[in-house]
Amino acid sequence: MKKMTESDFDKLEASVLPEKCDHAEIVRLYYLGTHTDYGCIKCKCKSANKEDFYR
Repeated sequence: MKKMTESDFDKLEASVLPEKCDHAEIVRLYYLGTHTDYGCIKCKCKSANKEDFYR
């Protein structure tokens, strides 16, 4: 799983809608060196629980 800062994640453009996304590219989001959330690069969904991305 890749790591990414919150600010870099916010700069991304969503390529698909969250309803149609398979959430295959999940990253760990960090703010000031501390893990905060998980995020999907494709649809820009964020969640504190990694399990929310697995349907």
